[in-house]
Amino acid sequence: MHSSHQDNQSSSHSLSQNVSACTESTAVEGNDAGRLRLRDVKHATIVDIDTSNPIRLASKRPSIDELTCLGPRQIMKSTSANRTDLRWVHLPANCMSWVEDLMAAVCTEKGLTVPRNEDGTSQNPLLRKDLWAHLFHGKASSQIHARFMGPVCTPFSLSVDDEESGSDGSATRGTLGNLVLYMPFLHWESLDAWTERQELIGEVKEGRPGRPQVDRDFVRTYLPHKTAPLHDRRSLHQAFYHFSGLTRSVPRVDQVMEKFTSGRGDQDGCAKLIVVDQLWLWLIKGTRTTNEQDKDGNGLSADPDLVITAFPARFNDRYDSANIHRCIVEHLERGLQPPLKKVEDLVALIVEHCTGVFFQRQLENDKWFLEFFAAAIGEVRESQRAAFNAFCAASRSLQNRQQQHTISSPLSDPSLSITEETSLVCRIKAIIDELTCIDYILSRQESVLHSLTRAQPKSRMLRTVAEMVKERRVAWASLASTAEASHSEIQSQMDLKQKQANLSESRMSRFQAQASASHSRIMLLFTVVTIIFLPLSFLATWFGMNIEDPKAGNLKLYQIAAIIFPISMVLVMVALAFAFNERLRAVVVRVLESFWTVFSGTAPTDEDGRSWRDHHDDSMEMV
Repeated sequence: MHSSHQDNQSSSHSLSQNVSACTESTAVEGNDAGRLRLRDVKHATIVDIDTSNPIRLASKRPSIDELTCLGPRQIMKSTSANRTDLRWVHLPANCMSWVEDLMAAVCTEKGLTVPRNEDGTSQNPLLRKDLWAHLFHGKASSQIHARFMGPVCTPFSLSVDDEESGSDGSATRGTLGNLVLYMPFLHWESLDAWTERQELIGEVKEGRPGRPQVDRDFVRTYLPHKTAPLHDRRSLHQAFYHFSGLTRSVPRVDQVMEKFTSGRGDQDGCAKLIVVDQLWLWLIKGTRTTNEQDKDGNGLSADPDLVITAFPARFNDRYDSANIHRCIVEHLERGLQPPLKKVEDLVALIVEHCTGVFFQRQLENDKWFLEFFAAAIGEVRESQRAAFNAFCAASRSLQNRQQQHTISSPLSDPSLSITEETSLVCRIKAIIDELTCIDYILSRQESVLHSLTRAQPKSRMLRTVAEMVKERRVAWASLASTAEASHSEIQSQMDLKQKQANLSESRMSRFQAQASASHSRIMLLFTVVTIIFLPLSFLATWFGMNIEDPKAGNLKLYQIAAIIFPISMVLVMVALAFAFNERLRAVVVRVLESFWTVFSGTAPTDEDGRSWRDHHDDSMEMV
């Protein structure tokens, strides 16, 4: 017994080492094509668990072709486990072709009848179209990021008759304890790895040759598949704006985390991006329990409870703390609490790691990703506060200058401009947009886990995971509320500046009106002086002309004054009366129009056909 335990421990450690070897950096030096093809072979993971001793694991890492051809039961026959209650099969990518082939192998080893459709195709009871077809988005789109499975958790039976009759499946081989789960979850990826992956996808889509690269054959084979394609990793904005990305690519947006992880003391100084992965999970109950002691020739349980998962593996990345598959394997190897007692606990463990990988403190930089967003919001609020203080100082200075009548332009101070606030609005809206995307994913997780806990109400671990997701969403919603409050403060500050600008403009308009009135008075003074002195100067010039008239004598000064001043006074009075009396001008205009009409037969008009009286009325309105 002790020897068997050691064998299983060594098997577990070898599994951990194999996982580590397959997840470390896969950079290729030179053109080592043979080594590259070897690494490009995809391997699944099969783990058999004895619930009476959970750390006693039996595991293998077959290739995908081997798994789909032989099936998990045939592959695990050679293990030394005495008892298998749970079996976990993991696929390292969301590849629909792999899932179809694996489910066909599972149906074969379970002895399930696979009916045929009218067109001759098989109808796998584990992949019935009513369980997934309506959830497949982006099938007809040429945009890779538009492909995903809609989030759902649905119990189902292996027998359609059980579901139609509402039976619990006890009378047939079906059981409503089976379930299928599709759920998005947040993850992160280094910018270098993401860029390399996107370049590879672009080369494959366009058929361009490229340098030898890991996953090239895999992507070339399954990415353009017409009926069962590969669902690749998506960026945060691609996942949120998937409807607008059905016909065009979603442009990459500089993320908050990218800014805060680029060159800030990380181990590699490489920026990191928030991405969205998918968890596909099937729970298939065993038709014969281990308590029946129905063993095959190798002592294995004939049909243990089976959990099949699929989510993307890390590509060209060495961060073990972000490798979900490796973390789950290590959890099983070490027998961490709480122990696995039933298949629902294994499902809860997998869901917990998938939903929690983004929210754990990263060992590479000892930071929570939530702290990055909090710091970004803090920077915006600090800049907003500084701009507000500068605005207050500029407003006081402006008020002093206005009181002293020394102001020349109310908007000459940069602190009174909204340029800084406009920049802050762009920054805070980008943060709010990312937080909205994150809340979108968390809301989908919360909905799926609500359905999962309803399907498995007795699982305490599942309820715990659901509560954790709810608490995370509340925490991020609180951060989003802070960002919204900051956005409102910036908007209020912009409105305040606009009101200050309007007030300054109105004061400036009043100053200009006063200056215009002063100028008008000066012009009026000059006009009056001109009216007064023009006839005087004319008559004085007339009498002062150096023209000799033998018949005229020399007039005395009082005689000249008696002629000049009365005539000038009459002319001045007439001119002033005509200038300042509207009624007199109107009478004169009407008289002139009447004379013109009498002598010419038509009313006087200008080039536009307007009468003199209209011109006179317009001028009065302007005055």
